[in-house]
Parts: sequence; C-alpha cells; structure tokens
Amino acid sequence: MDMVCQPDAIARVKLNQMKKDFFDYIEKKSEKIDSSLPVFFGHVVATLEKNLPNVNDDLYDRFLDSITLRVLDTSTMSSEISFVEKLFDYAERNKRKKTGKALYDIVLGIKMINNGKYAEAIEQLKKYRNVDAVICPAIAYCSFVRAPPKEGATNAAELVRGPSQKELEAREQMIDLVRINPPVNRLREMGIGDDPGVNKIFWFMLKQAIEWFPDERGFFRIGIEKASKDGRRDVREELLGIAVERFFDDMYFLRELYKLKYESRDAGGVAGVIKQMTQQYPDDLEPIYYGLKLAIITTREEVYFKFRKMAMSKNIPQRALVLLDFGFEMMSGKHFEAHACLDEIKVVFGPHHYYVILLEFVAHDFLSDDEKKVKQVKKAMIESIDEYCLKLLKIKDA
Repeated sequence: MDMVCQPDAIARVKLNQMKKDFFDYIEKKSEKIDSSLPVFFGHVVATLEKNLPNVNDDLYDRFLDSITLRVLDTSTMSSEISFVEKLFDYAERNKRKKTGKALYDIVLGIKMINNGKYAEAIEQLKKYRNVDAVICPAIAYCSFVRAPPKEGATNAAELVRGPSQKELEAREQMIDLVRINPPVNRLREMGIGDDPGVNKIFWFMLKQAIEWFPDERGFFRIGIEKASKDGRRDVREELLGIAVERFFDDMYFLRELYKLKYESRDAGGVAGVIKQMTQQYPDDLEPIYYGLKLAIITTREEVYFKFRKMAMSKNIPQRALVLLDFGFEMMSGKHFEAHACLDEIKVVFGPHHYYVILLEFVAHDFLSDDEKKVKQVKKAMIESIDEYCLKLLKIKDA
C-alpha cells in the first residue's frame, strides 16, 4: 500500500502495536531509559520514521505523548521534579507541532501536588482551569490544605472570624469550577485522566463545595457527569439522591435518575421517576416519551396506548410515533403488525425512507432461532429508534 495514501485508521492500528512493543521495552529497561533519555527518544523517533514516515503530525505527537507518560509512570525517579522537567523537555523537542505543552504542564502540576509543592502547583495549573473539571478542584485543594485547621482556634473570636484567607481562595476556585464549566474527563482523552491522586482530590473538594454552597446545582451536575463517565455508580447514586430531594423540580436530575433506573432495569423505579417528571412538567413531551420507551421494553400494551394517547395530544411528530409503534409491535412479537408499521413508515418518511431498509433487516432477524442473536437485534433496534427519536424530539438526553 502507498504509505502516503494510507488511511489514518490503518496508521492507528500500526501505532498501537508499536506502542505495545515500546511499553514492554519500557517496563523491562526503565532504569536504562532514565539514564539515557536522548538515546531513548532518538530510538523512538527513528522507529516512527522507519515504519510510518508519512503519519500525520497529530498521530505522531500523540504517540510521543503516550510513550513519554509511560516512561514517567514506570520510572523510579518520577517523584523528582527536575527529572520530570527534563523528560518533558526531550519529548517536546521531538514533537512535530509546537502548539504548546499543556499536557506536560498539567502532569507536572499534579506531580507538584503529590510532592506537597502546593504554591508552585497553583502557578503551574492556573492557566489550564478550562481544560478539565479536575483542575479547579486541584488548585482549590492546594489552598485548602494550607488553611489553618478550625480545631486550632484558641478563643471565641477566632471561631467567629469565619473561614481563613486560604479557605476563601479554595471556595473561590470551586465557584469558578461551576462558572467556567470545563469539560469532564478531557484529560483522560489526553492520556492522563486516570491519576488516582487527582481524582481523589476532585471528590474531596466537591464534597467540601457542596457543604459550602448547598444551593449550587452546578456541583451536583459536574459530579454526576464525572461519576457516570468514571463508572462510579455508588457516587452517582449518592449525588442523585441528594440532588433529586434538594432540587425536586430540576429536569436534569430527574433525567439522570431515570437513566440510572433504566440502566438497572428497575421498571418500578423508572415508572416512579416518569410520574414525578409528569407532575413537575405536565405540558412537556419528554416524560411521555420515556413512558412510551418503558412500555416498549416491558411490552405492556395498556401502558403503551395510554402514553401514546398522551403523546398524540402533545402533537408528537408522526415520524417518531410510527417508529415507536414499530418497536412496540416487534418487541411484543407481533410480526404481522410490525410489518404493517414498516409500510406506514415508508409513507410517513417519504423519499427519506432509507432508514426502513435497516429496519427490514432487523425485523427479519427477530424470527431467528438463535436467542443470543435475537437479543442483540432487539437491543440494536431499541437503541437506534431511541437515538433517532431523542434527536427528533430535541430531548437533551441525546
């Protein structure tokens, strides 16, 4: 294959294999690499140029980032700031694009926190507060740990005085977290989001912020999003339990609770959330849509037609309705009725009925004797119709 025309997808596969080989080498030769960083980076660059000379600059630089971070994770000298700075300097020199060194600056800032260099870490991290949701809490922590302990107060005047200057600085950083609203887990995409220390700091400072500012919904929203992405179901449940009770009319928290119950296949819990949504937002189509979705999963005919009637009264788009009808009939095992719905979809979608081609294949596989295949097909069909309807109805769940 012409290397110039090689697709990025193929290049990524080759890079991943090269990365695996280098990771194995780094594990075995860590001390040797530490003592000869220029030689090691020369070897990495030579290998890249030999095997993938025309790989695009972004993939090239990301590969170097991955290798550099693995060297740091493996090295016995990773706690020495001077070594970290030297390692990052060599890496930066060998990258093709000189677009700044945010990744390395953030890692260095985290290392400074781990080493107790809190003032230096604040200076290192403060210009990256909009990069990821963990940065503001990390900076806040650097101020908070330097605040004098409350139990150290020696008289009533000191107790009345309120939070110290350092604690006020920490509070300000946590308020800035909500104000800036940076992306959650962007650092993970950059290869450094799984640091246990910085994640522990995030949850510690978030708990502090919720105590300091009990009426600020933003802390709960950021925390729930991060808990979802981190797979921290326990934390997600805890935050949602507090948020739904404290902000009972906030659709965001109700929607997140619905998703949690739905993922758990808790039909009763889902029904309860839908009821609460309907009470708080009687004029909205969103709770009705969730009711239809629940009815499709449970194949409860009386429930489906109850919510279908409500949906029609709210002028649900016809394209969503015919897809939901098809999904319900298929899940109920009524294949004749489902095929009739397919004919209706063709009429409603008009010249854009190409989606029906895929649905027809799905409908055919529902008749398979392979239970595993039928289960997979059901899941694919429900998810496909759901994604389409969420976007069509402009529901924020999408």
